[in-house]
Formats: sequence, C-alpha cells, structure tokens
Amino acid sequence: MAALATLSTLVALALLVGSSVAKQPNILYILSDDVGWNEVSWHNPDMITPNLQELADEGVVLEHHYTNSLCTPSRSALMTGYYAHKLGRQRIVIYAAQPAGLTLNATLFPERLKELGYNTHIVGKWHLGFCNWAYTPTYRGFDTFYGYYKAQDGYFSHSQYGGFDMRDGERVAWEANGTYSMYLFADKAVEVIESYNGREDPFFLYLATQNVHVPLQVPEKYTDMYPDEPDEDRRRLVAMVTAMDEGVGRVIQALKDNGLYDDTIIVWTTDNGGREYKDNNKPLRGYKGSLFEGATRVPAVVRTPLLQATPRVYNGLMHIVDWQDTLLAAVGAPEVAGDDGVNQWEALRSPPSEPASAPAPRTEFFYNMDFVPGVGIDGGIRVGKYKYMRGLMLYTNETGPWLFNLEDDPNETTNLLEFEPEIAQELQARLEAELDSVVQADSILPSFNSNPANWGGAWSPGWCNAE
Repeated sequence: MAALATLSTLVALALLVGSSVAKQPNILYILSDDVGWNEVSWHNPDMITPNLQELADEGVVLEHHYTNSLCTPSRSALMTGYYAHKLGRQRIVIYAAQPAGLTLNATLFPERLKELGYNTHIVGKWHLGFCNWAYTPTYRGFDTFYGYYKAQDGYFSHSQYGGFDMRDGERVAWEANGTYSMYLFADKAVEVIESYNGREDPFFLYLATQNVHVPLQVPEKYTDMYPDEPDEDRRRLVAMVTAMDEGVGRVIQALKDNGLYDDTIIVWTTDNGGREYKDNNKPLRGYKGSLFEGATRVPAVVRTPLLQATPRVYNGLMHIVDWQDTLLAAVGAPEVAGDDGVNQWEALRSPPSEPASAPAPRTEFFYNMDFVPGVGIDGGIRVGKYKYMRGLMLYTNETGPWLFNLEDDPNETTNLLEFEPEIAQELQARLEAELDSVVQADSILPSFNSNPANWGGAWSPGWCNAE
C-alpha cells in the first residue's frame, strides 16, 4: 500500500508540473499557539481571518484534527511521529529553568527531510528544550532558526523571568526588542521564501507563531477591528488571532510573488485548544490542559494543488502525530516504520466519492497517557465513536472517569459511564495495557544554573547534560 501511495503521488507531481521528472513540493507548516475551535472564520463568522479562510476555500478543512492538550507534548509528537508518552514528554511542558529537552534518541522530521534533499528552516517558537545546545533547532535538523526557545515571552520585549529570548541562529537577536513578534516572524519567513525564487531545491519552512499564547498583547490597530466585543481579554485575544492571520497572509503572498504558491504544501493548525477565555472553544467542552475536546480537537486546513476536488471537508480522524508520515508520503518518500503516525495522504488527496479514494485510515488514538503518583492512570483514548478518559484534568478540579459517544454527543454533555459500563471497562483495559509504553516524565525541578544573569541577560544553552 505504501509503494502504491508513493507511486500515485509521484504521478500527481509529474502532472502538476507537466514533466516526467517532478520537483519535490515545498512544505510550509504553520503551527499557531493556543488558537481555539471558535477562533477561525469557518467556525465563527465574527472572526477576521481572511487569509486562513482563503486556505480553507482552496483546500481541505480537517474537521476532526486532534493534538495533545499542551504545547510541548504536541510539538514532540509533530516532530517525531511518536506519541508524547513514548518520549517522556506527556506531563506538562518544558519550563524555562528545567534541565530537559526532547530526547536525542529520536530522529526529527527535518532530519528526515534533509535526507531527501530538503533545506529546513524554523521561524518562531521551539519549546522542545534548550538547556544544552544539542537540544536546540540547528542541532536537530534545521539549517536555520529565528525565534525563541521557551514557552512564552513578552510579544514586544521578548523577555520574561529576567531574561531575553530571541535568537537569529545561535546569536542573541537583541535588535528584536520593541518589535511585535508576529511582524518579526513574518519578515523572516518572507525572507526565507524569497531566497528560493528561481531555485530547484525544495524547502521545509516550519512557522511556529507566538500568537495567541499569553500574555495577551497586540498592536491597537487589531483591537480596533473588534469594536463590539465588550470583554477586554476576549477582545485582545481575538485581535491576536487576526494579527496572526495577517502575518500568515504576508507569508502566503510571498509564495505567490515568488512563483512558489502552487509548488508548496501549506498546512495551518494549532498546538492545542484555547485557554479559558470566553467562548474560544465554543461549543466544545473544556480548555487547554484538560483532555476534553476543547483542549484537543483543533481547527486545521491543508492546501496544495495535489489535493483533488477542493474545497472540501475531511471528516476522518487525524492526530498531530500523523503529519510526519503523511507529508513524507506527499513528497514521495516511504513512511517511517514503527512510529505512531498514520499516513493520511491518500485519504486527504482524494474525496470519498472518487473511485480511487482511500478510506479514512485512523480509527483510534491516545489523547495522552501517564501514571501520576497519587493519581494513578491519567489519560484518554478514542476508539471509533467512543472516548474514555480518567485522571486529573489540568486547570480543573475534575477527575473522572468519563465515557462519551462523540458521534452523538460531540460536546461531551453526557457521561455514559453508568449506561455502558462494558465499553468503559474495555477502554480502561486499553489504557492499562498502554502503561508499558509510557516513558517516565522528567522532573520539573529547576536548575539555578539557568539564570539568565549567568549568560549575559539572555536565556541561553549550556547548563545541563543532554540525553
């Protein structure tokens, strides 16, 4: 099946460029931060996201796309093709002073693409560890890096907890101070794209925006676009979405201006659902940090001429862990043996009405899996239409267990635990069996060696051992 998928992709590529020898498509993967289900225009007409809407109008909207519920776990799954709980990254996030990073035993997606002849670039948020240089982007398969290492920063100051955090490669980019991060990141992404005008070698550009993670900061011109929003926090948040959308639009326009738009696979999604700000995940239940749908079911879209019969909606289950295998298949490369990703390319490429279309390949996934002392199993599983979860929901006082039929009850209003106990027991057993795959999470104890005062006032690598 993998060989047939690769052959069909190469044929499609050849037809696209009108040649028997096809140039591999570029990949632009845009990962925004904490954008809720209700914060894109195809779910909420009050949102001003015309550039994301253009992708939706020309591509495939993924209506059942899932992530982990927090930044580092989702980014770990994206970069490796493995569930976060198999990497030790399932519990909370990597903190600034925490001596930890994404395991060096894992081969990352940009490393695989480099083996295929791709140039690789990251602009924006990393958040996969920086205490040792070996954890940082240019040591993990990226040719260039412009962005920040930690979870969050001031959008203008690029400083938090006593340290500055903006890099151009390995150099501290002090000159960024005072400029809004989305402006910086769009400028750099445009610069990368312009460097490929007239070139034949393909690129992978991973644009990981800071928007809309806290703190809620945005130039006033964007809040002015929402004069009817009475809640100040909500107004700033939706304005930050629009600022992000404008930056994405600049990057897409650069592809068009440099003749690369139809040579590029464009993915936009977010790392998890929104934080608890009014209506951001409506009508889904829950917020970032829980395992409810509002934390894990997120908006997503993919656009490329390689997709047939667009625009349309894809209703198959997809998880962020699938993107490595899916995009490798899209560029004519074999899947990664033994990872947790599912190659969704053929199902995405052809609509269900087409004779050559493939059925949705994913029928189940783990929301997360952990064993927490004093709590026990903390995780969730989806099998078919049923979702089962138990443990402590971060940022809430709820502990479960819960069983939901997401086909009939996508907003998780009715716990079926008492009504369908056999199904709950079966899925509980599946969670217990997965315990053997869980890698112990790192301690979150901070290291005082990380203090930016020791490193010239910037958050810097060099104060921990790498594993």
